[in-house]
This record gives sequence, C-alpha cells and structure tokens, in this order.
Amino acid sequence: MKIVKSDPAVKMPQSAEKPASTMKFYMTSKKYVSARDGENNSVIYKAADGTEELHSGGSRAWRNNNPGNLISAEKSGLAIGKGGRFAVFPDHDAGFAALKMTLVKNYSDMKLDKVFQKYAPASDKNNPEQYIAQVKKWTGLDSARALKDLDEAELLKFMKAIERAEGWIVGKITPVPHAQQFVVKGVDGKPISNMDYLIDFFRKDGTPDKAKGSTNKDGKTAVIKTNIKSPVTLTLPRPDPGSPLKAAKGKPPPGGMKVVAAQVTAKPWYAFAFSTAEASNDPKDGPASEPKQAATVVAPLAVVKQAGAVKVSGTVDKEKKFVQPVVVENGVFVTWKFDTSGGSGKVLNTLPYIVVKIEGGTASLLLEGDKVELMRNNIVRRKVPRGTEVALFLGSDAKEKYRSAPMFKVLAEDGFTDIVVKVAEKRGLDYSAALEIPHAPVVAGTKKTYSAELHGTSWMKFSHKYAEAEAEQMTASAKAEVQRSVKQIYSGTATVGGGTIRLSVTKPNQQTLKIVWPAEAFGNCMANIPSVPDLDACKSEIIARVNPRTYQAFVEAAFEIDAEEMVISSGWRPMLGSILHRIGVGLDVKKVTVNGSPKVFNRGPTAEENTYHQAIAERKQLEKFKKNGTITPEQTARLNVLKAEEPGKLERASDAITNNEAAVLKAFTKSLRGNAHVRQTFDPWEMDVNTRDNKDATQNDLSDSNEKLHKNHLHITVVDPELGHG
Repeated sequence: MKIVKSDPAVKMPQSAEKPASTMKFYMTSKKYVSARDGENNSVIYKAADGTEELHSGGSRAWRNNNPGNLISAEKSGLAIGKGGRFAVFPDHDAGFAALKMTLVKNYSDMKLDKVFQKYAPASDKNNPEQYIAQVKKWTGLDSARALKDLDEAELLKFMKAIERAEGWIVGKITPVPHAQQFVVKGVDGKPISNMDYLIDFFRKDGTPDKAKGSTNKDGKTAVIKTNIKSPVTLTLPRPDPGSPLKAAKGKPPPGGMKVVAAQVTAKPWYAFAFSTAEASNDPKDGPASEPKQAATVVAPLAVVKQAGAVKVSGTVDKEKKFVQPVVVENGVFVTWKFDTSGGSGKVLNTLPYIVVKIEGGTASLLLEGDKVELMRNNIVRRKVPRGTEVALFLGSDAKEKYRSAPMFKVLAEDGFTDIVVKVAEKRGLDYSAALEIPHAPVVAGTKKTYSAELHGTSWMKFSHKYAEAEAEQMTASAKAEVQRSVKQIYSGTATVGGGTIRLSVTKPNQQTLKIVWPAEAFGNCMANIPSVPDLDACKSEIIARVNPRTYQAFVEAAFEIDAEEMVISSGWRPMLGSILHRIGVGLDVKKVTVNGSPKVFNRGPTAEENTYHQAIAERKQLEKFKKNGTITPEQTARLNVLKAEEPGKLERASDAITNNEAAVLKAFTKSLRGNAHVRQTFDPWEMDVNTRDNKDATQNDLSDSNEKLHKNHLHITVVDPELGHG
C-alpha cells in the first residue's frame, strides 16, 4: 500500500478508541510496549514485564497487529515499532484504531471507489480494481458515496472489509526464552572438561532452581533456560592444592570448598526462537528464508577463566589431566574445622570468635577493625599473610578486655596455599593439653592439615571467670540490695553441703532469700573437666563463669515476687546444649518457693492436649484415605465431625496449658521479660524468643525439640552485645 503521512497532532475520534465488536472478535494475549523486526519475516514483541514473544508465520497484518497494513511512516502515535516496512501496534485494537484515524484524516472527502487508488495503488503491486470489487461485495456499500458520509456502523464494516482484503491469518506465537551457558577455561586458556559445576537460577514463577553436571569436552556447561531475566550463578570447586581438578575415572570428584566463579544475567535467546519460527503465508513478504535448525543454535555464552592457587597443566601429566599446584595467592588460607560428633554433638553456630595474630607472645587483631563474629557451620576461615602465626579467641574470651587463652595456634607457612586445623570435640575426662595444640601435620601438595582436640577443660580456658569487683562494676545500675546480693554470688561465700551449694542473701524487706545449686546443675562440668571433680571446685570455678547481668536479672525477679528459695538447675557448662550456656549468658531455674509453698517449672501433656493431638492424628489419617480415594461413608462422616470439633479441642488444650502454670511462676517469668538485660525466656508453658520485640510469647505445647527441652525448667538468656548476642 502507499505511504500515508498523517498529522501526529490529530486526535483519534472518541468512537474509534475501542471498537467493542472488534475487541470481542480479536482477543490478544497481552498488550505489548515495543516491537522490532526479527529474522524469517518475524516480529519480536516486548511486554511491560520485560518478557518477549516472537510472532511468526501467518500474514504480515497479523504479525504486526496491523489490520490495515499501514506502513512504517504512519504517524498515529499508536505504533510501537515496525516489522518489515509496516507499522507494528501493541494489539489488534490499537492497529484498528490507527486504521480508522488514517481513513478519517486522509480519505474523508474521497468516494469509496477512489479510496483504494490511493490506499492500495498499482505502483505498490496492488490491484485497485480488484480491491474495490472485493470491498464492495463484502460491505454492500455504494462506491459512489464519500467516506465522510458513512455512519459509525458503515465505517466499521468498511474497515473490516479492508482488514479482510489485506489478509488476517493467524500464525505462531513463541515466548523468547532467556538462557545462559558457560565455558570454563584454565589459566592457560584451554577448556576444562569433566569439571563438576552447580548453576543457580530462578524460574518464571520466581522459584529458585539448580542444575548440576560436568563440563563437556569443550569445557561447556549445559544450557540454562529460564524464560525470565534471571541472575545465573556458576559455582565451581576450589580443589585442595595438589589434587586433580577433575575426577579420575571411576573415582569420586576431589574435595575442597566451592566458590562462585561467575554471576551473569540470562540473556534473551533470539537465535533459538528464530530457529522455531514459521514461514510467512503472506505474498507481501516475498520468499521466506528457511528457519535455522534448533540443534545448531548456540546459546548466549559466558567465558569463565580459572585463576587462583591451581591451574590446568599444559605439560605435566597431560594425559592424566592433573592439576599442577602453583603458588599465586597473596597469602595462605587458614581454616579451623570443628567436629562436635564426639562431644556435644551440636553445631557451634553463634559461638563468638575473633582471629588474631601472635607476635612475640602478644596477640593483636589480624586485620585492623576486625570485630567479634559468630561461627557458622563449625568453620572459621581466613586469608593470612605468609609467615604469620594466628590463633582463635573463642566464647567470652573473644571480648577485647579478656582474651587470655589463644586457641589452636598455627603458622601460615610459606610454600603452602592452605593450612587446615581439624578440631575434634571430645567428651569425658581424658584430657591432654598436648593434644589441644595443633599436631600430627599431614601434607598433601600445597595443603597442610593438623589435628587438635577440644575438651571441657578447653571450654573452661576460654570462658571468662568473673571476679567480685567485675560483678560490682557490671551491676552498678542496679539497686544496692540487688548489687550486694550479686556480688555475694561471686565472692565465694556460698557453702557446700548435703549435695548442694547454698547462698543466703538479704532481700529489701530484710528477709532471707536462699539460692540453691544442686549437684545436678554441675553434672556436665564434673563429667568433662578433670580439675572440677566435686561441688567445692564447682563453687570456686563454675558459678562465677555466668555473666553477672544474668544473675542480676534473676535476683531482681526473685526479689519482686518475694521468693524465699530459688533452685538453679544449670548455668555455665562446657559440653551440653546451646552456645548461650557455654558463653555464660544462660541460666536455668528449676524451683521457686514463696510463702513456704514450692512451685516447680515442670509439666507433662495435659489430658486435653492428649485428646487434641489424638484427634489431629485421626483427622490426618482420614484425610490420607480421602486423598487416596479409599475413604468410606462412615469415615467421611467421622472426618467432618473431627473438623467441626477441632477448634474447640484446641481452645480447651490451650486453656489447660495456661491453667497448669502456678501464679508465682507466671509472676517470676513476667518480671524477667520486663528486665532490660533479658532477651529470651523459655519455660514449660511459654516460649519468648525475643522479649524486646513487643510480640506475645508463644504457647509451649511440647511439639518440637526446643519446647520439649524446656518442659522441666525456665531458661533465661541475657544480652551481651560485645559477643554479638544483643
């Protein structure tokens, strides 16, 4: 058709904005915001969310959402690009509106039989006479009438006839996938085959996904197709120095840590979309080129070149494809790996630590500005300048003002890329100070591995023992009677007898509060520390390893309820439970006595709880039958009853838990939660993981391991920001 230049300032008539009948007939999947030419007479559309689709095959009018085949110079302001020499519109409705605007602006005064001499001239390889005859036949309109004399319905009929003459043949819509592939090369530039890799990316619905595999003979990974603009992360092994980079035949792949080798954004894979395009059905497009074969289409490729302490050898053991270790790192990686399976069995997450260098017997920060960190997954790893001796300060000893026991000291020796200290936690009294020091080194290539042991005595070494003067200073903000009582705990004036340690302090009303530590409170200590064989040793060495602010909160709450006796079931300990106890910020209370009446922090499941849990189990079993299609009518009826009764049973079970707790215990716990130093309280009735977050405590229904652990005592945690526990 002929080029028609419309005035961009022309406003589209109100009636032309959205032809309702056209909208119903031509439904589009989405509205696009831009478009451009693609290969093989295709058009690439982009939607507002960034996704792209390829329109191929069919007719040019359909591919361009351009029912009138208006060419690229059309100035309606509605076009979003061009395909071939024709305008592209966001959807059919916009294209139809542009057609109306063009006719009204440029052909209004023309007779209908003259319109096509200009709209579809013979110079554009059209047949105007045939065009006129077809339109007249399809519309029944008198060709002698002027376009401006048509009413709205007649104009719509006329436009639909033009659309029919131009040809609206539906083709194929293909989403343009996003994709990414990597090629891995050594420092010598050669592809690395058979290397294990992990690729992380996201699917269209936002869910994360992974792909594992080994590079092919060309060093390439699999092609990752995401359908969205997703970050794609390639993780490769950082092998132990001296180990082969690739697995030998029939053997597992080498160990070592994994490192992120590259992170890129998946790119639109146009070549793949073009390879699946359909040929055009419109003679206006001329002969279509043959689509590419999908098997030969290359995905977007990112080259990852390996660097670091290892490289692929170009000369040594070439046939075996071994890695030749070379020293290129500006320092040595020192790693401390803790194995607690022979000790507490607990992952040492949140254990405070700081790495220091040792020079002339003096410890200082490895890096200026280093702060206390919390261990994760039993591993501490640092890059250390060659020739530097380093050690760990652990637990409360990580505080700058303490730091008296550097642990697991090693030298970052020149000639090695990795120094590893494997620390095995050991339960029991078989302690040897010599085995605590890294020993029995094993050398493999440029990696040196030591062994060391962590005992109860080790824990006691790096757990600070607070003096009476420190307790006085740390409780300076407390009331005088509270501060005086806390100081007594650290003064060593408690008495031992009858299998307990006892201390009497004076309350504000001049009455006596007895604090009792039964032998069970120190069982873990006496079972794992040879120098603490009895309660006399526990009195002098163990009680004072609890942070004074912990005892301050304990004493303040005890005074508030006017307690006569408080029984503590555990404080500091080396080889049991959470890190909180092992760094001195945890305290467990077993019994409270007020007005001569002892109340115990202990409970088992109530009858109401048992009834509720039995009903839950029965409901789940019946729901399984229903899902499998094996449920009987009687069971269906029973299931409906259980569902109806469940809310009431839950409420009764919850009430039973609340009613089971003595008022004095509630009052003691409430006082603790209002204390500025307290961060957590766990007891048989309620679990408050953060007393400062203004959220209610959750009910302890003994349903998980932590709730069951606290069914027979109250646990108190105080904050210690210097140790990262704030």
